[in-house]
Amino acid sequence: MTLRLSEEEYAELMRRRGAHINMNHPKSGTLPKPEPRSKYGNKHVEIDGMKFDSQHEADYYFSVLWPRWMAGELVLLARQVPFDLPGGIRYIADFVTVDTKGRVEVIDAKSAATKKNRVYINKKKQMKAIWRIDILEV
Repeated sequence: MTLRLSEEEYAELMRRRGAHINMNHPKSGTLPKPEPRSKYGNKHVEIDGMKFDSQHEADYYFSVLWPRWMAGELVLLARQVPFDLPGGIRYIADFVTVDTKGRVEVIDAKSAATKKNRVYINKKKQMKAIWRIDILEV
């Protein structure tokens, strides 16, 4: 048995399913592709024109780091800072700060699941061994 729908019936069916179909578009019979889910379920966010990999990262930046910067506690506040590691590997820190006493902090916003990621653990160990830097996980 074959079910045949007119263009109007098909458009009405898609409307009820929540899909927006442009019948004049060359691929009018296709549904829009859903946003791909990230590996750990984080959603990219944009706040004040700044893009963050997760809401957690944005919250930490605006609730902790930005007030410290505005209060004059930090002389450097950098985002997405790359570090080269042996074997052509690159670790990108979420934040790097330098306070008024010259102390450097490399900060990474991590969830419990990403802290257990084997690749991240190896990069963290290499950062300690090569650069002598401890990563602060928030």
